[in-house]
Amino acid sequence: MRNTFLEFEQPLGELEGKIEQLRYVQADSAVDISDEINRLQQKKSNACERDLRQAHALADIDGRASPAAALHSGLCAGDFY
Repeated sequence: MRNTFLEFEQPLGELEGKIEQLRYVQADSAVDISDEINRLQQKKSNACERDLRQAHALADIDGRASPAAALHSGLCAGDFY
């Protein structure tokens, strides 16, 4: 996981950090927290999809490729690609 994020990526980075922490706890625990992990993964996936749609829409208006979408897609890779 990346340690630094652009300002617009911060909320997704925080979600990814929480997911990673829960996975670590899950591995060393008898408590099943897979529902919480799945809930956070879905929340991150929804946020990625929303943000990328917005970035692409702005790029369409501007007529140029969106560097924000390109950067953001790296953080969201695997969520819906």
